[in-house]
Amino acid sequence: MTYFTGFPKVQYTFDDELVFTTNLTAYAEVLDSVRISSSFYQDYHIMNDERPDHVAMKFYNNPQLHWVMYLMNPKLREQGWPLSQLELTTKVQKDHPNTVLVIHDDSITSLLSVGQVIKGSDSEAVGTILHKNLDLGQVTVETDGTFVAGEMLIDIENTTTPYTEFVIYETVAEHLAAHHYTLNGERIDVNPYQPVTFTGIVKVTINDFYFENNESLKQIRVIKPNSINSVVSAFNQAIRS
Repeated sequence: MTYFTGFPKVQYTFDDELVFTTNLTAYAEVLDSVRISSSFYQDYHIMNDERPDHVAMKFYNNPQLHWVMYLMNPKLREQGWPLSQLELTTKVQKDHPNTVLVIHDDSITSLLSVGQVIKGSDSEAVGTILHKNLDLGQVTVETDGTFVAGEMLIDIENTTTPYTEFVIYETVAEHLAAHHYTLNGERIDVNPYQPVTFTGIVKVTINDFYFENNESLKQIRVIKPNSINSVVSAFNQAIRS
């Protein structure tokens, strides 16, 4: 972004070669130098599909001041600008494209392992175990088939005898699987060996988790239009000093 052009350079050794790169630690120095009180900013909720330059244009009639949004909001610097609904849907399904088998049995700790190839006793779907979430009784598998609830699993590399311990309670697309559970808005632990059926407990899916995090990024602070020139001037002076 253009605001990095004013940052001082620093020597850095990379792969035994001395190079000059932007001194990004000046960011912290700037934030310490430019003490912005509450009189300088106002709260704003980013609209769907709205970009940083859109917000800068709306408030300051200057899209080049898009970088001010990042200066004012640490979460934006750390996690990036919030995604549109379409971008978010695409990202969560790209990040979590697999299948989750919910199995309420503590034997998954020792008898199922990452990398193991398993098959459904009825569906004959075949999948490779990618991950186990023992806190939720979940086994994430990569598969082109369709496992079904109620069937047992077979370790096709070692035996054709089903693991009678492992009856699939539920099979779900990974992005729709539970990320965690809440009660009265507070995150709670659940018993992974029993179905979660208690009244008031809410299943928060991976998709829900992405959505909530993305929504939290939309609530930002922006510098008030009547203060933008003085703040930008102080910022530029700080990074030049």
